[in-house]
Amino acid sequence: MFLKLFLASVLAASVFGQDDPNWYKTATYYQVYPRSLKDTNGDGIGDLKGITQSIPFMKSLGVDCIWLSPIYKSPMKDFGYDIADFYSIDPIFGTWEDFEELLATIKAAGLRLLMDLIPNHTSNEHEWFIKSVQGQQPYADYYVWKPSKGIDANGSQIPPNNWLSAFAGSAWEWREERQMFYLHQFTVEQPDLDYRSPLVLAEMQNVFRFWLQKGVDGFRIDAPAHIWEHEDFLDEPPSNDPNCPAPDQFCALNHTYVKDQEQVYDILYAFRTVVDEFEASTGEIKVLMSEASGELDLTMRYYGNETHNIIHFPFNFYLIWEISNATDARGVEAAIRHWLDAMPVGRTANYVLGNHDNGRLASRVGADFAMTNQMIAFLLPGAMISYMGEEINMENTFITWAQTQDPQGCNAGPDLYQRFSRDPQRTPFQWDDSNFAGFTNGSNTWLPVNENYLQVNVAAQQAALYSPLKIYQRLAEARKSAAVKNGSFDLRVVNDDVIAFTRVLTGEINFLVVANTAYEARTVNVDATFFPLLPIKATVFTASVDSPIQQGDSVFTSVIDLAPRGGVVLTF
Repeated sequence: MFLKLFLASVLAASVFGQDDPNWYKTATYYQVYPRSLKDTNGDGIGDLKGITQSIPFMKSLGVDCIWLSPIYKSPMKDFGYDIADFYSIDPIFGTWEDFEELLATIKAAGLRLLMDLIPNHTSNEHEWFIKSVQGQQPYADYYVWKPSKGIDANGSQIPPNNWLSAFAGSAWEWREERQMFYLHQFTVEQPDLDYRSPLVLAEMQNVFRFWLQKGVDGFRIDAPAHIWEHEDFLDEPPSNDPNCPAPDQFCALNHTYVKDQEQVYDILYAFRTVVDEFEASTGEIKVLMSEASGELDLTMRYYGNETHNIIHFPFNFYLIWEISNATDARGVEAAIRHWLDAMPVGRTANYVLGNHDNGRLASRVGADFAMTNQMIAFLLPGAMISYMGEEINMENTFITWAQTQDPQGCNAGPDLYQRFSRDPQRTPFQWDDSNFAGFTNGSNTWLPVNENYLQVNVAAQQAALYSPLKIYQRLAEARKSAAVKNGSFDLRVVNDDVIAFTRVLTGEINFLVVANTAYEARTVNVDATFFPLLPIKATVFTASVDSPIQQGDSVFTSVIDLAPRGGVVLTF
């Protein structure tokens, strides 16, 4: 197996150069939610062998790097984001041999692998926490413990303050054995680590080292804003948010003390030093990407400064937050410029249209505008992060209260679960029109398959002349061009409904993206907008499925026909 991994690494290096210092800046990252991609043992839950079998498909998509949501040993209270052992594979997904086979297959395909890493907390079944509850040294200080404020009228212990869990309810849980409360910013089974102990930081740095030595190409860091809490542990002020549905929901407070503390950047920098040390010793370029703060100025600090690099890029959610609500061209322009205008000079931009925590793109913006969103995001300067299923325009699946699995939905209760559950975007991948969409040959699935799988599936879209899948493949192909990797970027509002931009590099095939935000067809003249950059004629590279112009057609740039909520990519 070692020889197999070694040969795969050599092959991968020969394909795209492990020492390329810029590989991460323009890569297309493809997020795999392991429970939902492909099940090979019939238990209704996706597994590592299923991911391995799917690598040829991912290669055909044109993606460059696979981001794997957690596969570590876990009781699955938050479906892998509650880690019981950072150094083990959960049996529900497979074995170490399965992981090594997956990694070798990924490398042999010329792709890369990023692991999801959760440094803020562990499972309450982690050995560290079990020993911390017992007060064993040095683990006693590995987690955030605080004494009770007293006994209330019902005889219950009073939490240290009013902090709320992101999954609703108090962020504090009493343990009789320790006679103290521990902090959990997510489920009660996810106790927060305390980075005031230097041993905790050292432990987590060793986790990074372990997986780098295994051969992974980097990490996506989960919930970094929560890593450190203010040392005074004061009550947080009310948010007075009129849209917050209940006083025990996270949105009821302004999170002055549990998020975005100054020390977060120090911890992230300590993680980056491990990556840099590994690069210095091996010559292999690795990447750190991460979730971000809700505040743009604080997120920009994740990049670091002139002397300290931190995260290669924190996630840009503005295409999720703002394009979903954009009703005209200027709204789309604002969503794009928000990040680019704020980003430090010389850093890497990125674009996220969806993930396991957000409703599916096609359900948020409509199936037609979803592909137009992808035309925009794929051709913008920087990295692209894609969530599995976006390539076939998968939609949210209705989940009943009885079917709900996500703890965020379960904690919200039957009246509010649909607002908070993340299950709808996590349902099984739709491969074909066979039973359970080809996801499993078993008799059930961990979440129900969307009823639209008979029409929305990989096999059907591979056979179709025009389909979201084929648009996705063309867009990923365009991202590998010199003009998209290194060319200039010129974004303009053509009119109230239409936005357009160019990617131009002298001597190369160049691109023009034109997108219609209106619910009616539009015919536009972009010559005047970009004069004298554009030629009289251009060729359609790809277009919306229902577009009146399609791949290979020649068009006058003074008369471009756009489908409702549609888009087109032209080459010139």
